[in-house]
Amino acid sequence: MIEPDVAFFDMDHTILGTDASVSWKRFLVDIGLAPAEDRAKADYYLDLYHKGRTPVREFVKFQYREFVGRTIEEMQVLTRKHFEQRIRPYIYPDAQAVIDDFGVRNIPTVLVTGTNRHIAEPIIEAMRITTLLPTEPEVVDGKFTGGYLKPFLYKRGKLQKAIEHCDALQTSMDRAAFFADSINDLEMLESVGFPVAVNPSKKLLEQAHARGWAVEHWS
Repeated sequence: MIEPDVAFFDMDHTILGTDASVSWKRFLVDIGLAPAEDRAKADYYLDLYHKGRTPVREFVKFQYREFVGRTIEEMQVLTRKHFEQRIRPYIYPDAQAVIDDFGVRNIPTVLVTGTNRHIAEPIIEAMRITTLLPTEPEVVDGKFTGGYLKPFLYKRGKLQKAIEHCDALQTSMDRAAFFADSINDLEMLESVGFPVAVNPSKKLLEQAHARGWAVEHWS
């Protein structure tokens, strides 16, 4: 049986039973660092994402607002508390089993996500994922600016980062696996040799069936 050289994973609703960006904003509201109306606004951006219409600059300004002016160390206290309270309980055991199996076979695993590094880092540590490819928030003079370093890992940006990582590993996308739930990741699923639709949306499930892709239901 031919095996992939590397396995890429999407994050929200693929290896986690939650959306980390929405969870983050709700966490900030609950601890008094963000206004109550941010709950509804986070849901609004999630709806746009599902429609494939995320307004990246606007979303980043909203999502990174509480990072502005703070240091990495200050934010890591919050992001790790968020992970323990709001994310760890939603790790899919099925996802963990697949990741661990790749580890046993010495196949590197990669989390590729539009979520920023500091929210995603505790997740790869807990799930023993080899590498994190996130959206990188901008830091100047030791403090977050509220901006990000391009590309934002969404659609084509995510694919671009994955291709670069394959080049660094001296392999290619047709020797890579990718596990994802969203139609937003269709282009990357089309680009790998081992595409797997996990808990797929209706649109992605239709594509997976039409193309003969593997389908997994993790819980």
